[in-house]
Amino acid sequence: MGPLRPLGGATLALLLVTGCAGTAQPKPPAAADGRCVTTYDPAKDYFPVKQALKHATNFTLAYAKHYQTITVKQPAAGAGPETYVLLRCGTPDPKVAGAVVIETPIESLYSASTTHLPFVTDLGVLDRLKGVASAGFITSPQVLDKVKAGAITEYAKGQEIDTEKVIAAKPGVLMTGGTEDKGYGPLRQTGIKIVANAEWLESTPLGRAEWIKLMAALTGTEQRATQVFGTIEADYLALAGRAKAATPVTVLPGQMFQGEWSVPNGGSYVGKLIKDAGGTYAWTDTPGPGSATLDLEAVLAKAKDARVWLATASDWKSLADVEKADPRYAKFDAFASGQVWSSNKSLGPGGGNDFYERGVGRPDLILGDLVAILHPDLAPGHDFAFYQKMAK
Repeated sequence: MGPLRPLGGATLALLLVTGCAGTAQPKPPAAADGRCVTTYDPAKDYFPVKQALKHATNFTLAYAKHYQTITVKQPAAGAGPETYVLLRCGTPDPKVAGAVVIETPIESLYSASTTHLPFVTDLGVLDRLKGVASAGFITSPQVLDKVKAGAITEYAKGQEIDTEKVIAAKPGVLMTGGTEDKGYGPLRQTGIKIVANAEWLESTPLGRAEWIKLMAALTGTEQRATQVFGTIEADYLALAGRAKAATPVTVLPGQMFQGEWSVPNGGSYVGKLIKDAGGTYAWTDTPGPGSATLDLEAVLAKAKDARVWLATASDWKSLADVEKADPRYAKFDAFASGQVWSSNKSLGPGGGNDFYERGVGRPDLILGDLVAILHPDLAPGHDFAFYQKMAK
């Protein structure tokens, strides 16, 4: 999501330029150069750098000497688990029952979601991204340039997968966006490897960001992922620590959409971000990771006096836009005081919002913005990544 910012991101800015402090950018792994294991040694550990999961709960990762086993517990909402054997290229298939076998490191990736794009960029493997579902909502200039140059193809431009195009391209992996598509069945039957990325089912910001490690397992960039995620985690926790001592500020999250207001439960991703930023809201104590759907009058009854309004409306630029969307919005105290913010500062040429593209992988940047909004004294001179205040 957008450029690196000083609050919560300065260390990572250096890391992404140099690979790690004071070292050169790492080269792609061996398979990207066309090299696989030529003489298999059953006693050798082919994964000297191993990843461990600390925050993600919707997938597991285990190691054997020449393969990794990844299980995505919910590939889509309500779906049963899927297991993948990531086999070091050139080594024998361990014949794990029911598992999809994928030779790694993969050399080509088709991506169904813009949330994957920052991961391949941050891991230094953008050259292996060969397909995106649709370029319309992409915000990354690097990815868009490759689409324009023909290095990345669109395989579902009309929201329907062109199965013939995918089969002809034979990508190493097609990564889902955490939902099942009717086109995946025919692709599986032809041998295309479909890997579920359902990070959106994680209920914590760091849990979602840690899915970079799934991308790293596929691309052989485990060491880089550990460095990148470690910096993001440290920056996020440091920001949360600073905000913890502050007096909580009351927040109004979201806005109406098609006549309904989706209010995050206290155990949700959004609820966690608000709490970690030193905020509170009328539904903080609502259990569970999901959300409740209310009408505007019900929201007014419980949250009219919230000091800050955190919206996600891409088309709002001013308070006039807010009131035009629904005149009743003017009844909120945050509207009257001019404390209405929306996460629409960085939009792509097709209208895509960088908050949704890069935010999954950079919760430290989102939290940095929220801390600066709720407790400006803790972040003087903050350079906002995603949020902007609605003009009067």
